Amino acid sequence: MKIVVIGGTGLIGSKLVARLGEQGHRAVAASPNTGVDTLTGEGLADVLAGADVVIDVSNSPSFEDAAVLEFFETSTRNLLATEAAAGVGHHVALSVVGTGRLAGSGYF
Repeated sequence: MKIVVIGGTGLIGSKLVARLGEQGHRAVAASPNTGVDTLTGEGLADVLAGADVVIDVSNSPSFEDAAVLEFFETSTRNLLATEAAAGVGHHVALSVVGTGRLAGSGYF
């Protein structure tokens, strides 16, 4: 099974790619470091070709409220559209626990 990990070269993503590979999956790390930019869409169609699953563990390059919101809205919109065009069957997104305690943060 081909699984594309968005944010796959980061702290969480690199561990996820390794674990998926150990379990026999074809795990592909996708990030700006590998030529995939979810904000511009660059490289998305190529990396998602033939993918069964996309796991999004990406992170915003900024923690400023408006920039974070723009990152996740744009990135997710581009991912979902490209996944639909590629026929990807599943989209999994990392969630954050405990966000109720930080309701004033635009990140959450």
